[in-house]
Amino acid sequence: MIEKIAIFYLLVFALLVALKRMRPNLLSSLAFSWFGPFPEEGELLSSFKARRVMYALNWAIQFVAYFAFLALARVYFNSPFDETFFLVAGFAGTIGLGMAVLAFAGFSISWLKTVIFGPNPKCEYIEEHEV
Repeated sequence: MIEKIAIFYLLVFALLVALKRMRPNLLSSLAFSWFGPFPEEGELLSSFKARRVMYALNWAIQFVAYFAFLALARVYFNSPFDETFFLVAGFAGTIGLGMAVLAFAGFSISWLKTVIFGPNPKCEYIEEHEV
């Protein structure tokens, strides 16, 4: 059993490395979309944080749409065999929606703090060897 788990994680790691090397294309951008926005050179910190708020809100809206699709699918596929699938899918969606709502709340508080109290510097690029 441990060998199968190790092989699975090795395959996932190899797939992620391959997707990172194939950037930019549609498949790799979908695979890494959960990373969120990155600050751009010269962008104000408050506008970067506003983009993070919108990113988290976008994920929350996607999970609401997921639940709507799940409810619609439940109406059309109403067999006892599928009940376990819908329970698992609903549980997973609840965790995702909760994380998206918490991220939205946290990013909103961080954005409000930056706008109201500051500081609000411009983002700048730092060389790797300077870190």
